[in-house]
Amino acid sequence: MSTRMILSIAFALFVVLGMLVYITQDNRRAATTNGNVIEEEAHAGAELFGANCSQCHGPKGEGAIGPALDREEWRADNAKYDENSVRLFLRNVLQRGQHSPQPGIQMPAWAKEYGGPFNEQQIDDLIRFITNGDWNLTLRYTAAPNFLADIPPNELQKKQYPTITSVVLAAKNPQKYGADDTRTAEQKKLLNADAKQEDAAKGPIFQEVEKNKETLRKLLGNRDPANPSEKLSGMRQLLMVKGCMNCHGFGSAGTTLGPSLTEVGSRRTSEWLYTWIKDPSAVSADKRGPNIQPWFAEDKRTEFWPMGPTFMPTIQMTDMERQMIVDYIANLKTPTVAAPKAPAAPGSN
Repeated sequence: MSTRMILSIAFALFVVLGMLVYITQDNRRAATTNGNVIEEEAHAGAELFGANCSQCHGPKGEGAIGPALDREEWRADNAKYDENSVRLFLRNVLQRGQHSPQPGIQMPAWAKEYGGPFNEQQIDDLIRFITNGDWNLTLRYTAAPNFLADIPPNELQKKQYPTITSVVLAAKNPQKYGADDTRTAEQKKLLNADAKQEDAAKGPIFQEVEKNKETLRKLLGNRDPANPSEKLSGMRQLLMVKGCMNCHGFGSAGTTLGPSLTEVGSRRTSEWLYTWIKDPSAVSADKRGPNIQPWFAEDKRTEFWPMGPTFMPTIQMTDMERQMIVDYIANLKTPTVAAPKAPAAPGSN
């Protein structure tokens, strides 16, 4: 074999070896790049989740008002993970929203094309976080507690101390203005006109309303706007001392780490709330629902998605303090959200 042929073969082998090395390194670079993209998307999703989702699904995806999202079958490193079906399901729910059987609860649509705030990349980031992210990251991105805002009165307090002139007028003159559920258009018009006149004149009804506002302010323990250094008292002080506002929202007060309690009385009984606050870890997962998510009112779904271990600790307090908190939050209520109706089948009348 000539020297030229040997050199030619050696060169060819060198070229082939170089190509193999390049392909191997290129695959490694691609895998690294893909891994970096997944990590970046998951981190961005954690930030979105902490700021927008933890109050319904729990700060670690354990489930709260909404179902648990930290589910083994949804994790990309699980042997049973079906990427296509999981991502399609999560995308549909995130984009369009979802009805809940719990009173006052409705998961909103999050995608811009359905009226929500998130673009397509943000939806992808949230899905990536649920399937690939670290659930401990969300705690970094929940909102800081707002301790300055007023806590709202509950239904019983608002009924006892009405703070709207028209409500007081109607209660004092039922024959003139009619009942709330049977008031005619003429009576509504008259009531609104008389309420405006009363407010403008600062008459006795106006003064009663102002007195009710002050009574409620003191009862709740909210600050006097004219005296910002006033010492906190009442229910507000209790909620702050026991750390409730560090995790929960009460109107615009508190934060979004855990579920908002502004409407908790619409979905939980006093007995359930007392048991839960006394020892959250003792309440079994099947008692923390309902966790069934029907699309339409006609659905008869019965599948149950179990909750994960709760993030809420047991707060030390006396039985009287616990009962005071329960009496307040059990009467924080909002109107029931109606389930959407299923579209009519093609060809049906």
